[in-house]
Amino acid sequence: MSEEQAAGHSHVVRPEPVRDVYLMMILAMLEEDSTNKSALSVTLQVGGALVTGELISHGRWQDEFRAWLATIGGSSDVLATVIDAVNRELQDQDEDELMQFLHLRDAKFITNYAGSMEGITPQGPERPLWRTRIAEVQGWSLGRPQ
Repeated sequence: MSEEQAAGHSHVVRPEPVRDVYLMMILAMLEEDSTNKSALSVTLQVGGALVTGELISHGRWQDEFRAWLATIGGSSDVLATVIDAVNRELQDQDEDELMQFLHLRDAKFITNYAGSMEGITPQGPERPLWRTRIAEVQGWSLGRPQ
Protein backbone atom coordinates (compact mmCIF):
# COMPACT_ATOMS: atom_id res chain seq x y z
CA MET A 1 0.00 0.00 0.00
CA SER A 2 1.40 3.39 -0.94
CA GLU A 3 1.77 6.25 1.52
CA GLU A 4 -0.98 8.12 -0.32
CA GLN A 5 -3.37 5.22 0.17
CA ALA A 6 -2.42 4.80 3.84
CA ALA A 7 -2.84 8.52 4.52
CA GLY A 8 -6.37 8.41 3.09
CA HIS A 9 -7.55 5.85 5.64
CA SER A 10 -9.13 7.44 8.66
CA HIS A 11 -10.03 4.16 10.34
CA VAL A 12 -6.50 3.39 11.49
CA VAL A 13 -6.63 2.72 15.23
CA ARG A 14 -3.62 3.45 17.36
CA PRO A 15 -3.91 1.72 20.74
CA GLU A 16 -3.32 3.72 23.87
CA PRO A 17 -0.12 2.77 25.69
CA VAL A 18 -0.74 0.29 28.47
CA ARG A 19 0.35 1.33 31.95
CA ASP A 20 0.55 -1.23 34.74
CA VAL A 21 -2.05 -0.38 37.39
CA TYR A 22 0.14 -1.60 40.28
CA LEU A 23 3.07 0.50 39.14
CA MET A 24 0.73 3.48 38.71
CA MET A 25 -0.57 3.06 42.29
CA ILE A 26 2.97 2.94 43.69
CA LEU A 27 3.87 6.04 41.71
CA ALA A 28 0.71 7.82 42.93
CA MET A 29 1.70 7.09 46.54
CA LEU A 30 5.15 8.60 45.93
CA GLU A 31 3.56 11.63 44.29
CA GLU A 32 1.31 12.19 47.33
CA ASP A 33 4.33 12.68 49.60
CA SER A 34 4.49 16.48 49.86
CA THR A 35 8.00 16.29 51.36
CA ASN A 36 9.36 14.72 48.13
CA LYS A 37 11.54 12.42 50.25
CA SER A 38 9.95 9.05 49.55
CA ALA A 39 11.73 6.55 47.32
CA LEU A 40 11.36 2.87 46.49
CA SER A 41 14.00 0.58 44.99
CA VAL A 42 12.84 -1.00 41.73
CA THR A 43 14.15 -2.92 38.76
CA LEU A 44 12.51 -2.17 35.41
CA GLN A 45 12.65 -3.84 32.04
CA VAL A 46 12.57 -1.07 29.45
CA GLY A 47 13.17 -1.72 25.77
CA GLY A 48 14.67 -5.10 26.57
CA ALA A 49 17.20 -3.62 29.03
CA LEU A 50 17.18 -3.87 32.81
CA VAL A 51 17.40 -0.62 34.77
CA THR A 52 17.54 -0.52 38.54
CA GLY A 53 17.34 2.46 40.87
CA GLU A 54 15.18 4.37 43.31
CA LEU A 55 11.74 5.30 42.04
CA ILE A 56 11.04 8.90 43.09
CA SER A 57 8.28 11.45 42.57
CA HIS A 58 8.30 13.96 39.73
CA GLY A 59 8.74 16.75 42.30
CA ARG A 60 11.81 15.11 43.84
CA TRP A 61 13.26 14.46 40.39
CA GLN A 62 12.80 18.15 39.51
CA ASP A 63 14.40 19.28 42.77
CA GLU A 64 17.41 17.00 42.28
CA PHE A 65 17.67 17.87 38.58
CA ARG A 66 17.70 21.58 39.43
CA ALA A 67 20.39 20.99 42.10
CA TRP A 68 22.45 18.95 39.65
CA LEU A 69 22.20 21.68 37.00
CA ALA A 70 23.56 24.17 39.55
CA THR A 71 26.73 22.05 39.96
CA ILE A 72 27.68 21.84 36.29
CA GLY A 73 28.25 25.55 35.72
CA GLY A 74 28.22 27.14 32.29
CA SER A 75 24.73 27.47 30.90
CA SER A 76 23.10 25.68 33.85
CA ASP A 77 21.13 28.84 34.72
CA VAL A 78 19.53 28.77 31.29
CA LEU A 79 18.74 25.06 31.68
CA ALA A 80 17.21 25.63 35.11
CA THR A 81 14.73 28.05 33.53
CA VAL A 82 13.55 25.15 31.38
CA ILE A 83 12.14 23.49 34.52
CA ASP A 84 10.17 26.64 35.35
CA ALA A 85 8.87 26.91 31.78
CA VAL A 86 7.80 23.24 31.81
CA ASN A 87 6.02 23.73 35.14
CA ARG A 88 4.08 26.69 33.73
CA GLU A 89 3.09 24.57 30.73
CA LEU A 90 2.04 21.63 32.91
CA GLN A 91 -0.30 23.71 35.05
CA ASP A 92 -3.00 23.41 32.36
CA GLN A 93 -2.78 19.62 32.03
CA ASP A 94 -4.85 17.13 33.97
CA GLU A 95 -3.28 14.61 36.34
CA ASP A 96 -3.61 11.67 33.94
CA GLU A 97 -1.55 13.50 31.33
CA LEU A 98 1.10 14.26 33.93
CA MET A 99 1.43 10.62 35.01
CA GLN A 100 3.22 9.54 31.85
CA PHE A 101 6.78 9.18 33.15
CA LEU A 102 8.76 7.36 35.84
CA HIS A 103 11.71 9.00 37.52
CA LEU A 104 14.68 7.12 38.96
CA ARG A 105 17.64 8.33 40.94
CA ASP A 106 20.91 6.40 41.04
CA ALA A 107 19.79 4.46 37.96
CA LYS A 108 22.02 1.62 36.83
CA PHE A 109 21.68 -0.02 33.44
CA ILE A 110 22.46 -3.70 33.78
CA THR A 111 24.37 -4.78 30.72
CA ASN A 112 25.99 -7.93 32.08
CA TYR A 113 26.86 -9.71 35.29
CA ALA A 114 30.17 -10.45 36.96
CA GLY A 115 29.97 -13.76 38.77
CA SER A 116 31.96 -15.11 41.68
CA MET A 117 31.55 -17.69 44.38
CA GLU A 118 30.02 -14.98 46.60
CA GLY A 119 27.30 -13.96 44.16
CA ILE A 120 26.43 -12.20 40.94
CA THR A 121 27.03 -8.46 40.63
CA PRO A 122 25.19 -6.40 37.99
CA GLN A 123 27.44 -4.20 35.88
CA GLY A 124 26.66 -1.31 33.58
CA PRO A 125 26.58 2.48 33.25
CA GLU A 126 25.01 4.59 35.99
CA ARG A 127 23.05 7.83 35.83
CA PRO A 128 22.25 10.05 38.83
CA LEU A 129 18.79 10.87 37.43
CA TRP A 130 16.81 9.06 34.76
CA ARG A 131 13.33 9.47 33.28
CA THR A 132 11.34 7.09 31.07
CA ARG A 133 7.81 6.72 29.76
CA ILE A 134 5.64 4.49 31.94
CA ALA A 135 4.17 2.90 28.82
CA GLU A 136 7.67 1.69 27.85
CA VAL A 137 8.02 -0.45 30.99
CA GLN A 138 7.62 -4.08 29.97
CA GLY A 139 8.13 -5.56 33.42
CA TRP A 140 9.21 -4.54 36.89
CA SER A 141 9.95 -5.78 40.39
CA LEU A 142 10.55 -4.20 43.74
CA GLY A 143 14.15 -4.09 44.93
CA ARG A 144 17.51 -4.16 43.20
CA PRO A 145 19.62 -7.13 42.14
CA GLN A 146 22.40 -7.75 44.62
